[in-house]
Amino acid sequence: MPERLLRARDRFVASDPGLVRLVSALRAVLAIGTALGVEYLVAAATGTPPLLPMMIGAVVAMLASFGIADATRGGQAVTLCCLAVSMLGGMGVALLVDRNRLASLAAFVVVVFVAVWVRRFGLRWFVCGMGGFMGYFFALFLNLRPEMLAGVAAMVAVAVVWVMLLTLVLLPIRNDRVLRRMLRSFEARLAGIAGTVLLVADLTPGTAERQRAEARLASLLERVTEAALVIDGQLGAPGAVADDAAARDVRRAVLDAELAVAASARTGPDLLGPGTERDTGTAGSPRALLAMLHRGRWDAVAQQAPAAADRMAAPGPRRLLLDVAVLAGARAEWAGALAATPTGPGAPTVEEAGAFSPAVQLFGGGLPGSAGTVTRLHRPPDGTRPASRLSLTTRQAVQVAVATAVAIAVGDALSHQRYYWAVLAAFIAFTGTATVAETVRKAVHRILGTMIGLVGAIALVPVLGPDVAVVLPVILVSIFGALYLFRLSYVLMIFFITLMLGELYALLGTFSVDLMVLRLEETVVGGVVGCAVSVLVLPTRTRSAAGEAHRGLLDALTGLLESVDRTLRHPGAGDDLWAAARALDAAVHQTLLLGRPLTRTWLGATDRDVARWLAACTAVAAHARRLARSARPGAGTPAVTGACARLAQLTAAAVAGRPVPPGSCDAVVDLLVGAAAGSGRTAVLAREAGLLAAELPTLLEGARSDDPADAPAVGRVRGPGGVPVAAAVTVVDVAGRQLDRVTTADDGSFAVHVGAGTHLLVAAPVAAGTAPYGGHVALGPGTVLADVVLDDGTAPGVVPGAVRHGATRAAAAPTGATPVRGPARSVGRSCVRHA
Repeated sequence: MPERLLRARDRFVASDPGLVRLVSALRAVLAIGTALGVEYLVAAATGTPPLLPMMIGAVVAMLASFGIADATRGGQAVTLCCLAVSMLGGMGVALLVDRNRLASLAAFVVVVFVAVWVRRFGLRWFVCGMGGFMGYFFALFLNLRPEMLAGVAAMVAVAVVWVMLLTLVLLPIRNDRVLRRMLRSFEARLAGIAGTVLLVADLTPGTAERQRAEARLASLLERVTEAALVIDGQLGAPGAVADDAAARDVRRAVLDAELAVAASARTGPDLLGPGTERDTGTAGSPRALLAMLHRGRWDAVAQQAPAAADRMAAPGPRRLLLDVAVLAGARAEWAGALAATPTGPGAPTVEEAGAFSPAVQLFGGGLPGSAGTVTRLHRPPDGTRPASRLSLTTRQAVQVAVATAVAIAVGDALSHQRYYWAVLAAFIAFTGTATVAETVRKAVHRILGTMIGLVGAIALVPVLGPDVAVVLPVILVSIFGALYLFRLSYVLMIFFITLMLGELYALLGTFSVDLMVLRLEETVVGGVVGCAVSVLVLPTRTRSAAGEAHRGLLDALTGLLESVDRTLRHPGAGDDLWAAARALDAAVHQTLLLGRPLTRTWLGATDRDVARWLAACTAVAAHARRLARSARPGAGTPAVTGACARLAQLTAAAVAGRPVPPGSCDAVVDLLVGAAAGSGRTAVLAREAGLLAAELPTLLEGARSDDPADAPAVGRVRGPGGVPVAAAVTVVDVAGRQLDRVTTADDGSFAVHVGAGTHLLVAAPVAAGTAPYGGHVALGPGTVLADVVLDDGTAPGVVPGAVRHGATRAAAAPTGATPVRGPARSVGRSCVRHA
């Protein structure tokens, strides 16, 4: 295959992880098309006019293809049956009140309220609610009569049986194949970054073209993280891998590749840029290997990169070659893990579920929306914050009921017969959205898509005419376009839906320009009403939801830091750091999803504070990810573990709404300066922890206390095995006066309030088995001490400490004190050993 076609294929594969959108759209079109055929044959065999059965079959097939997302075939079958029952229930209610217009309008409001309220019970109830609404809607749209209900029930049953046979027996979803396609898409995105790195390197720094290329590179890196999250979610699907061990291997390999490609993107443009040696023709050079990656020659890169790194003497290019080698090695690792999953007759079925816990639960093969975060906002699970009186589903049910009532009133004034288009627009505005910004955006995009679709339908329908053989393929193509593009552009989705409806009206013999204009008017009414209600009635403010996402990010960061701390202290620690890193990535995704609407004001200007906050979120996540990947059991020094413990305390305090002393993160940075200046894995850990601490203040700004003098000096006491030790900690000044005495908490932490200076710190264990510690340490408000490690009495304990105080370094400072920077005053550090 020519290289240009290969790159085009890779771009297409990279744009759709796992080809989920393509496969879903094709399956939906196939289900709808075959359901039309089955209903036609059944109608012909029974002597029934075929138009109504075909439309009912198409509606059932579309809802089933779009909304059935259960993990197992049994669950999918149950949800399909529930969909049929709820749809018939909605139709039955519509036909029951058909003769009383006021009752019919009131029942419509009740139906939409119930359809939204039942979403609280899970995805299956979401589908049932949608089925009930669509049943009521299509009863009005198709002008059904009560005596037709039995025949319609038979049509629905035929459609459900056929869709069940098609999707669960003839064309079942194979989660292992979906995972392989997702990893192929991930490879394509990694290859795209390699090519973009070369592109950026060839451009002159500081130029507008270089800045655009760098922005594209940053966007590609973000898409790599999104693809990695999607893969992690798919790893939890039944039958995706052979066992949990394989799932964890793939997760680790994907994280390795993600970190390696990020490192290549950071260093590659400068190492290969203008003014550097151009080594395009040199086999095994960084440029040549990146070009091979861009072309997808993974096996060749895996063979050449390690040897090239061994031959390279320059540290910068050697580091880049090592990153490329890690990339290729990670790809080989996940390929090996997947090789244990059979794909033939012995492949695992979707009924076989494992205990692997993914970081996200996919919805339709994609990342989840903001509903989970907003649900926590209104009903926090831990009860640490006051909750609103109404849950998200109840709030939206009330909003939809109010919006429906107003849309009916205004829409009915425009048309007594077609008012349901306004109701549909109002209802859909609250489907898949959770905040004011999301609801307004969806309503506006629906109006724009309807306007564009109106123009297309008016131009196309007269040309095609009402011939079924011509119109039906156009309808199916429109459905494919709508379902394939709905995750990329809601405007284009509604364009295709409007085009499809125009062709459908042509088949029904009711198409006219006035009718399409009326639909646009009704849609505008429903959209405007939905926007107004989302703002005025029980609104969920986007800023509040972003704040909850921020708390979720800090909570995930706390969990990761605690896991890193335990891993570094305990040789036998069983913490899954890769799972913690992925959980943090999922929290960052929610933060970006809810925070990006806030980067633009109502006047269109950029809110720089929000943009800076989002940049800090991604930077903190990147440093935390590298910190977790570098941690090894039992490899932590007291300074590094003390820093991780303190950072975890600060983030946990921010999550709980407690004040964070100013300068706390700077004190952690000071503690790590000495360790970060060395070499080896400990220095890498210290540098990543220090960089994380340097970025963290932006995320903690809203929880800072006012008085720096109130900040205690903090530390932790632990035993030689890394476990926390219960101890009494006493601080005595040079005159022998006791300044403070505290007992450690369950995790071994302590906080003492002392003035700045060099003091004697004594840690006396409560229980026998470890020797007490005593040493002179520079202390003061905001000090972060390295861990006080108590031993069994055969060796002295050690406590290096970092302190910030008002004076410059005293002449009588203990031996080994090293001056380090401070944010507003000079800072000293001391480390003294006492037998």
